Amino acid sequence: MLADDVIYLRKLEESDLDRTWQWINQPDIYTAIGTAIPVTKTAQRRWFEELDKSNTKIVFAICLHNGDQHIGNISLDLVDYRHRNARVAMFVADADLRGQGIGTRAMQLLIEYAFDFMNLHRLYCKTTAGNPAVLDFYHKLGFRVEGQLREHEYIEGRYADKVMLGLLRSEVVQDDESAS
Repeated sequence: MLADDVIYLRKLEESDLDRTWQWINQPDIYTAIGTAIPVTKTAQRRWFEELDKSNTKIVFAICLHNGDQHIGNISLDLVDYRHRNARVAMFVADADLRGQGIGTRAMQLLIEYAFDFMNLHRLYCKTTAGNPAVLDFYHKLGFRVEGQLREHEYIEGRYADKVMLGLLRSEVVQDDESAS
């Protein structure tokens, strides 16, 4: 199990679908993760069936040890085993739980899993430009800005730039060694 003293990650289960369906239809979440809305329960079930067969996407439930509460999801997708890279994405559903370090803990566990267990070389993600809280979050984890996609997504009636961020396995090792 992927765990620390506060949270654990487990594979998303079919029993999680009703809860995640509600989450991905919330404006703050579907805007952040770029989901086309509304998502029907049927579409959610089909998505899960494809996920269950996929060898290029892994979705974990983020759970608190205290009460075994499922509070969000984190994923590796577009996993490229030949070139050893993957895209990361995450959300904590309850706004009251954001900003408490849970997302950082979850991403640290995912990074460790991706680099140490899956033997990946690079992780990457994209986020909306002009969102300093999210950029700070990824920078603190060691991700570096790799570029900007101009007017890449249409969000709430306007085109938005997206920032591409990446983290190399060697950058994590260097950070760990400098802490010793």
